[in-house]
Amino acid sequence: MKGRATCPKCKHSFILNLPDDKKKHEVECPNCKSKFTIKLKDNSKGEECSWEEHGEPRKTILSKLKPRTNKPIIAAIILMCVFGVGVTTAVFSEQFIETSLDVASTFGLKGNVEINVKNTTNDSIDSVFIEFQKLDRNGNTTRNGSANFKDVELGIQSIDISKVGYKSQKYEILVVPFLKNEINIKLEEGAGVAETREFDALGCSFIIIIFSVFALIGVIACLKRQNLDVAVAGSIIGIFSFGFFFIGSILSIIAFVIIMKSRDEFRNDEKGKVF
Repeated sequence: MKGRATCPKCKHSFILNLPDDKKKHEVECPNCKSKFTIKLKDNSKGEECSWEEHGEPRKTILSKLKPRTNKPIIAAIILMCVFGVGVTTAVFSEQFIETSLDVASTFGLKGNVEINVKNTTNDSIDSVFIEFQKLDRNGNTTRNGSANFKDVELGIQSIDISKVGYKSQKYEILVVPFLKNEINIKLEEGAGVAETREFDALGCSFIIIIFSVFALIGVIACLKRQNLDVAVAGSIIGIFSFGFFFIGSILSIIAFVIIMKSRDEFRNDEKGKVF
């Protein structure tokens, strides 16, 4: 009897001429040479041969569940503390900046400041006198309108800027370690004193709150033991929430280490793979 069979491996269809004295026959695919068993159907009904896969049925291999620990919960508690410290820091941002930078100053850290002065038409102004009010530091801008000050005390510093023919100005600038503190200032022509430019503590508070919110999102991921990448991101971004004496940064680093040590617990809900 003749019939058509399809190879279960390469899906190649071919015609078979088999004796009708057996219900099952082992055949070889002419295309991929794989062997399989076919089962004959009732040919009186005009049905063709159908194949029957040889060997054991496919199995689903489930991922092994590891015992749960309290590490993700501990990380969540720590990140919650980071959030609280960050919000508190944002409320008292100016005090936080002064306190933290005072601590950094005790370790001998200082900052570098570059001040660029231009007029209202964006032309550089030379020979502008710049003086730090609380420090015994002063200098003049060069031909390109810039003045550089090295090893400046950290914190919020007040500077006076003046030149004949221009309105004098007072600026509050933030001096931090490691980064280059570049200040761009514009002078207006005329006489007298322009409005004092105070340090924008509100903007600093807003940035700290954003970093703290990421730590809060990491708390949710840790409690649910889901989205490992979100938990890790929350702990890393939480480092920049700082906090008094940088306690927020320290706690975020600790939370990150705990999350990485318990990362396998965030994968307990994965499905098994089919082979």
